[in-house]
Amino acid sequence: MNYTIKIVDKADFDRFYKAFKGRKTFLQSVAYGQFREALGETIFYIGIFSDQKLVGISLLQKVTTRLKTFLHIPHGPLIMEELDTDKVWKSFLDFYKHFGKERGVDFLRISPLLSPDKKPLFCQKGFVDAPVHLVNPEKNWILDITEDLEVILSNMKKSTRYEVRQIDKKGLTVKQGNAEEDLDIFWKLHLETVKRQKFTPFPKANTAKEMAIFGDDCQIFSTMVKDDYYSASIIIFDDTAAYYHQGASRYSKLPVAHATIWAAIKEAKKRGCRYFNFWGVVSDTDKKHPWYGLSRFKRGFGGYEENYLHCQDYPLTFKYRISAFIEKYRKWKRGY
Repeated sequence: MNYTIKIVDKADFDRFYKAFKGRKTFLQSVAYGQFREALGETIFYIGIFSDQKLVGISLLQKVTTRLKTFLHIPHGPLIMEELDTDKVWKSFLDFYKHFGKERGVDFLRISPLLSPDKKPLFCQKGFVDAPVHLVNPEKNWILDITEDLEVILSNMKKSTRYEVRQIDKKGLTVKQGNAEEDLDIFWKLHLETVKRQKFTPFPKANTAKEMAIFGDDCQIFSTMVKDDYYSASIIIFDDTAAYYHQGASRYSKLPVAHATIWAAIKEAKKRGCRYFNFWGVVSDTDKKHPWYGLSRFKRGFGGYEENYLHCQDYPLTFKYRISAFIEKYRKWKRGY
């Protein structure tokens, strides 16, 4: 079977994404592409065809920095399950290499939602492990939310279930919204989190653009104690899942973070989502990792882990070596 791979219309791309029932995340949605375009990136919407039928899609980002220019495919491509074979992947990777060379980029990057045992396929095509840590989550924590809320509660860890049951007893209230005031609440807590955990924040304007583009599918859940907010989470929704996109909090003895997530889970159920995607986690044994505590928090809600192939790179120019050295240094400095 031969495949034709080419740029497609956004509307066709969007229809395929929304109808796609396989493993996917919002990083392959048109809304995400529009958000990246608003940040100045060039986005390519690619279609994979078999006998003129659209059987797969792939969102490509063209990222330009002072030192390098590269293409990146976040959590893609998405290929119909019955055609998701090594043959179609080899065809796509050949296309990707040719596409990148035509556009004069320094390297290609891809973070596919494939099992790690698919690495030989990429090695055969000259790809190497990217010298970065979690460009896009490679170890996701997923909760099936098709069961009744009481069943979901019963499957939580005992300590998490206790905290969730305390939400109403302690009089915690959760505000949900997509307005400027909701972002202000989140951002105040975000800056406190940045100061406490010592990491570099994204510009507030970027998050505002993301909220505007995703619209009703991007909601902020903020937990109030008395007259102030102590926890807030940004959740993105699509037709299949809710995604725990960002979180921020200040210290409280009360289950404020549990309250934001529990409210988001209930909203996801109302929308007919099948899954609550807690996004990235680290291994339960990696106690020195900066995300260890957050990962334990996520696992407490129950669910299962999905592991994906580590991000793969295909070098095209000498600048890749410089970029790789810098990324390795940053990875070491951040404690990853």
